[in-house]
Amino acid sequence: MFWLKKSFFIIIVFLSLVNCISCVSNNSYSSVDNYGWMETDQVRTNEWLLANSQESEKILDALPWKASIEKRYRELTAYGTEPIICCIKLNGNNTFYLKRTSEHPYNRLFVKDRFGKERLLVDPPVGYIYNLYPSNDGKYVAYAISENDSEISSIKVINVKTRAHLADSLSGITVSNLVWANDNLSFFYHRNNFADSGHRKSGTEELYLHRLGSNSDKDLAIFGKANIENYQANIDQYTYLSLSANWAVASVESSISGDTIDLYLTDSTSLNLENKHWKKIIDRKQKVTNFLLRDNWLYLAKYNNFSGYTLSRLDLNHIDSPEEKIIEWKKGELTCFAASKDAIYLAYYESGKYKFVAIPFADLHNSKSIPVSDGNEVTAIFSSSDHKEILFTQQNWNIPPKIWQYDPDSQLIEDSKIIKTDASLFADYESEQKWVKSNDGELIPLTLIHRKGIKLVGNNPTWLTAYGAYGENSYPNYYDTARLIWLEKGGIIAIAHIRGGGELGPKWHHDGKGKNKINSVNDFIKCAKYLIDHRYTNSSKLVISGASAGGIVIGSALARHPELFAAASITSGMLNMSRLDQIPIGSVNFAEFGSPFNKQEFKNLQTIDAYLNLREGVNYPPVMLSVGLQDARVSPWQSAKFAARLGEINRSQNENVFIIANQEDGHFINYFVDMMVFFMWKTNISD
Repeated sequence: MFWLKKSFFIIIVFLSLVNCISCVSNNSYSSVDNYGWMETDQVRTNEWLLANSQESEKILDALPWKASIEKRYRELTAYGTEPIICCIKLNGNNTFYLKRTSEHPYNRLFVKDRFGKERLLVDPPVGYIYNLYPSNDGKYVAYAISENDSEISSIKVINVKTRAHLADSLSGITVSNLVWANDNLSFFYHRNNFADSGHRKSGTEELYLHRLGSNSDKDLAIFGKANIENYQANIDQYTYLSLSANWAVASVESSISGDTIDLYLTDSTSLNLENKHWKKIIDRKQKVTNFLLRDNWLYLAKYNNFSGYTLSRLDLNHIDSPEEKIIEWKKGELTCFAASKDAIYLAYYESGKYKFVAIPFADLHNSKSIPVSDGNEVTAIFSSSDHKEILFTQQNWNIPPKIWQYDPDSQLIEDSKIIKTDASLFADYESEQKWVKSNDGELIPLTLIHRKGIKLVGNNPTWLTAYGAYGENSYPNYYDTARLIWLEKGGIIAIAHIRGGGELGPKWHHDGKGKNKINSVNDFIKCAKYLIDHRYTNSSKLVISGASAGGIVIGSALARHPELFAAASITSGMLNMSRLDQIPIGSVNFAEFGSPFNKQEFKNLQTIDAYLNLREGVNYPPVMLSVGLQDARVSPWQSAKFAARLGEINRSQNENVFIIANQEDGHFINYFVDMMVFFMWKTNISD
């Protein structure tokens, strides 16, 4: 009987704790979470979000400049004669790629022969093609397609000559990593056995062998849980395969917070056998992040002790022999890593300087620098093991991407003429980089984009944004014409490259994750103060935005220093970090942010919990929160709770909390026009 009473008492205590929030300071509001119900009552929460969204949209739609902003957005994002080209694959005399235009604003699959003749292969009636994989002989192309913005996709196969689809259709694809076998009649692919059930986070990520024309239910698993040491289904979500004539290398990494990988080795001649033995040759503790397999050599890119990278190679015929070091650099991120027939190509930052080099396989210790236009960055390299030449994309904040062809023999760089570009839109604008001293003395890169000759009189409307997580690099990896909506109004765009990202190498990420995550927030706040102190803007003209993990920074900055900002926009934001374990991607984020089940890490999460740090009696600036109710990553209730609590605190202020919610949208949503309309309103920009 005693144990029954004891159990009953423990249950009561536990239930009481569930409905409480530990205070992080004397300024925190009541320890009772009045909006905890939003976490469990999804129907009611969604109804609340949609009802508030209707009211917010009515207000925004009534603003007189909404129509003109929508019109300008359509003009700027129309592709016209400049098609968007991606996923370029070189194969024999053919070049395969995905293309979308204003007439067809979705990805279609094309092939172009050596004479420049283009043929349309796939025009999907529904769905979104996001990758393609030509067979080695170019006879077939497998492509990955998702439907209804789902993160689960399928693989289909087409005959290049006849444009006829084969019967093969493979479902349950979470990450399309497909490698054709040497026979060109079968391929290896990555599948999650729980993907179609909606519980993929507890499923098993494995590599399978599929033979064309066969039933996919009978595909052979060649690498997976049975082969991986200490396999964790909820974390080890990414597995990849690379083949050479003699070897097969499989890699395993964490799906979200993974920087480093495990590598497993086997011979490639017997991959079609069951119970294939794989030997683990690289452990994550060795800090390898990227690899290339060529003949009997494994080329490894790994973090070094100087917040940079070391490139080395390992002889697979003598696996226990020491690695041979090829090149090393300090304090900088590796941004591109690829190989052609004759060389390795690297793009990276070293102590703030950008470099693009070729390293010939025949002379590994004699790297050759490839010229890059001043201020530009190589954002993609397209190469093939049967081509000497490569294609690469070059761009910067104000210059649209252009695809160039590089011939290593002549060292000639020529316009590939795959796409036409027009840089005239940004002719009147420029970008510059400033360095801002953070709380601990670290210098933070801050990119500014504005009209040439702008006057620093302290009243320029300024839009400051940041991400700062997972080691992601926010240097220019895409060219966004929509930014002109803000710039044309005399605005400044500021991108804070805060710690947690990867802009200055692995240490930059480390110093903004886990117990150091508060550095990301402090860096951002210092950048905001810099813009005000140096008379770029003032607090009535400074607006901020962030998405997903960027919501941690924006929400926390808002909670700590609301007096700095005129308005904020947060999309699919992580705003209640002490409840991290309750969102779909929570457990896979413990390595990045900390675990609520660890006492000290829970305290750290409370420190960066924007919802928890909202304080009674504080005058917060207007905030717009955008969510997709089908978000399978960050639960919509994170934004709902933040909005509700903010509205409660600012209940005396009308039109201060805005919600944009859509029943059909997922995590990756785009409410750019609404954000621009909102920011123009709150900074008093006239149309």
